[in-house]
Amino acid sequence: MAIAYVRRPTWKRSLRPRLVLLVLCNVVTLLGFLAWRERYVTKESLLHMMDERLKAVFSPDREVSSVADDVPGNFTGKASFMSMICMEDDFIPVRTLVHSLQETKTNADIVVVIIMPLDEQKRQELAKLGAKLVDSEPIKVTIDESQTSAAEKELEKEAVGKNKSEDPKKRRMCRSNAIQAWRLTQWDRVLYMHPEMLAVENIDDVFQEPPFTATLELGGVVDDSIMLLEPNMEIYSELKRAMVKTAHLPHDIGFLNYFFKDIHPLNPVYNVKAKYQTLDYSRYVFGNARVFNYEGTMKPWNFWHQGPKNWRQSFHEEMIYRWRKAEYSAREKLGMDKDLLEWRPQRGSKDVCEDYLAHKLDIPEKIMDKYSVLLATHSLRRQATLPFVIKQFLMSPKVDKIFVIWHDKNQPVSKNIRDLVNEAQGTVIILNQTVDSLNNRFNPVKELRTAAVLISDDDVWTPIDDIDMAFESWQRQPDSLVGFAPRVDCYDPSSETIKYCWPFRMKPPRYSIMLTKLMFMDSNFLFLWRCGLPDNILKYVDDLINCEDIAMNFLISGVTNRPPLHIMSDEVYDFGLDGGISSSPAHFKVRGQCVQQISDLFGKNTLLSVQGSVHRYAETDFKSTTWEDFLRVLKEKEAHNEQLEVLDVMSPDDIVQNDV
Repeated sequence: MAIAYVRRPTWKRSLRPRLVLLVLCNVVTLLGFLAWRERYVTKESLLHMMDERLKAVFSPDREVSSVADDVPGNFTGKASFMSMICMEDDFIPVRTLVHSLQETKTNADIVVVIIMPLDEQKRQELAKLGAKLVDSEPIKVTIDESQTSAAEKELEKEAVGKNKSEDPKKRRMCRSNAIQAWRLTQWDRVLYMHPEMLAVENIDDVFQEPPFTATLELGGVVDDSIMLLEPNMEIYSELKRAMVKTAHLPHDIGFLNYFFKDIHPLNPVYNVKAKYQTLDYSRYVFGNARVFNYEGTMKPWNFWHQGPKNWRQSFHEEMIYRWRKAEYSAREKLGMDKDLLEWRPQRGSKDVCEDYLAHKLDIPEKIMDKYSVLLATHSLRRQATLPFVIKQFLMSPKVDKIFVIWHDKNQPVSKNIRDLVNEAQGTVIILNQTVDSLNNRFNPVKELRTAAVLISDDDVWTPIDDIDMAFESWQRQPDSLVGFAPRVDCYDPSSETIKYCWPFRMKPPRYSIMLTKLMFMDSNFLFLWRCGLPDNILKYVDDLINCEDIAMNFLISGVTNRPPLHIMSDEVYDFGLDGGISSSPAHFKVRGQCVQQISDLFGKNTLLSVQGSVHRYAETDFKSTTWEDFLRVLKEKEAHNEQLEVLDVMSPDDIVQNDV
């Protein structure tokens, strides 16, 4: 008989799994405690806590409460606004921000934290505008590149290529220094504002909100552009330790949400961005704006040489003009621009821009399949021929309206033109000017409805079919100037300056400038010209009575990073060469000086050259031939000095014949 032995487990064997489990539990508990003690922040924890730790989230689906409905608090302590200068490019926007806050008659202090070397003159300017300066050392963080999206990396790469002086990574590092607001314990409450903001109304009421208060992005993520807080060195140390340890910056997703469980959402009118104009609640937000945030690519202080791909997304007319107006006011308070103080009231942009913004058409989108014509006229001799030019444009079904810019306020509109205006029944509109200036031809037009505008002289004619073809070409490249009269900038090594040259004299022929004789452009550039560019550029055009077209080329290529596009036409007649500006013997020399001077005014040469042109479609002439006959043709071209070199290096036996 077989006997089976069964081994019974001893108490030691039964206890072993329990000991292992107990040890694992202790290890996990210890790791959890260490993570809690060090406030260890991971990407997963940040994303997980976003939705759970907010009491209220602003979204387009929720009705926006009115600012006036907010219940005021009872805060009576010492309050301060705070911004900072971390990079050279921060100075001008911060200076304008400080002035805008002072202009709202705020009762709070205005502090500027300086974390970079700043010369004494700039310090004095900030102090004169009412700022208190606090010097500090920058917080250095090793950025976690895994938190940077592919789109952000592409934008950073593009920015480095366009502006060697600004490192996008350093810009992100600078923004992380916003947590230095918690160090300002001299004040009971601090409202931090990003350097690229502008106060358009008094916002002292924000100090009555309960800290921590901030505007929220969609999804409830804290936007660190504007934050109300109570300074506290313990919180500052904790934020800094977590930021340095995890390489998460305060504006990374959910970083501040992790630290502040009770976040009071601030009404979005205190942080209005251009991108909001596409949202459903845009009318409310922009109609009640208290603070503008110039996040994005269209910075009012340097948009003319940035060349962003998405410039339209951050283009907003009122925001750009309000900043430009505030910057002029700050400069005048500092005693700057003395040469412009007399010019601005007479020929400046204030009346033009404010009248346009107050009365422009309220349309959801501009018309894309038609174009407007801006026809500039001045000479009395042209009043007889002007109706002929106008009737030429009226022949096109693609023309929406024709605006005749009447420069001479002392010369009344002739009867034949008035009759034509009446016959056109609203299609032809006379724009009477208060001053005689070349800048008038680029004034924004409040009645304009189209995305495209054709800038035309009153002494140029070409078949309307060619003009419509040019419009079709513009529709495919709306960021480019599209026209019929190209020129080019060229470098003169003897004088080390940029000159004005003929395209066909270049080897190979190329062009970078399109004259305003007849050219299409995006109508948004009318506003950017008159209400966005610094006044010293417009005054230069006024003083010289020339070169407005060259400056417009600098503007458009600088904003869009696109070269112009030339349209070939067999018939272009210019019947104004017998008395116009270009008929002067010194004209070409003046134009050459313009290119260099405008390049200096813009801060860089933004012109881009190109070789191609657009021709009306014609069938390509393919010639059937043998290799020997083809070589004979090449040698004949070489004999006629057509700059060809025929090398007898191949025989017919060397050619591989392929079937077509």
